[in-house]
Amino acid sequence: MILAVLNQKGGVGKTTVTTNLACQLSRDGQKTLLVDMDPQAHSSVIFCPDIPKEDTVRDLLADRSFRVQNAIRQAKVGEEEISGLWLIPANIHLAITAEQITSRIHREKLLYNHLKKIAGVYDFIIIDCPPAVNVLTVNAIYAADVVLIPTTYGRYSLDGIADLFQSIADVKESDDFNYWILRNARDARTRLSNRFVEEQLAPFSRNVLATVIRRNEAINQAQMNGEPVLFFSPGSSGAEDYRQLTKEIIRKCQR
Repeated sequence: MILAVLNQKGGVGKTTVTTNLACQLSRDGQKTLLVDMDPQAHSSVIFCPDIPKEDTVRDLLADRSFRVQNAIRQAKVGEEEISGLWLIPANIHLAITAEQITSRIHREKLLYNHLKKIAGVYDFIIIDCPPAVNVLTVNAIYAADVVLIPTTYGRYSLDGIADLFQSIADVKESDDFNYWILRNARDARTRLSNRFVEEQLAPFSRNVLATVIRRNEAINQAQMNGEPVLFFSPGSSGAEDYRQLTKEIIRKCQR
């Protein structure tokens, strides 16, 4: 199962969702590969203490003959290896590569053509996307079986979701694509805002995940510390929410 974690709006916790989901999938016995498609490389920073200059995701996009196995690294938090989790890292040079491949024929298939060579090796491949719909995001959408869309409880959190759906449909060449919406950073105290967002999500109810990630200080502190909350504070409500999210996604994928 290949999941692309995507929202063209920034500040929705996309990378936090990606890294914690990938971490917990591996803890639940799912052999998992995280692919960082964001030139900011935030996922890579968490799981790869020394981000390499060569053999990164940019090589997958720049060179059709590149051996994808050369870019795969064991995920680590600090010096501790995470069993069952691997990473294809990114670095800032990915942004230059994105510009260079924009005019190439079948540019949307570059990532897919590499991942299909190793798809049978992993139970899950999780792709962290940049907060924009560009050639990097298009590659992730084309490769993905499911698009996971995190959204927050802000007033404008769902702005642009119709455009996002249209972009996915254009890449998939079909209006019948698989997506899940994840409600993130819910604060029980902001009742009016919560009610407003829930009303806005009502038309997509069949695709809204049951799990809600609550706003939790441990998640914020873990992010500042450069760790998944599952490492930083495994007993926190934030860590428990990610355990529940992972269980729900595994169940949905087994159906």
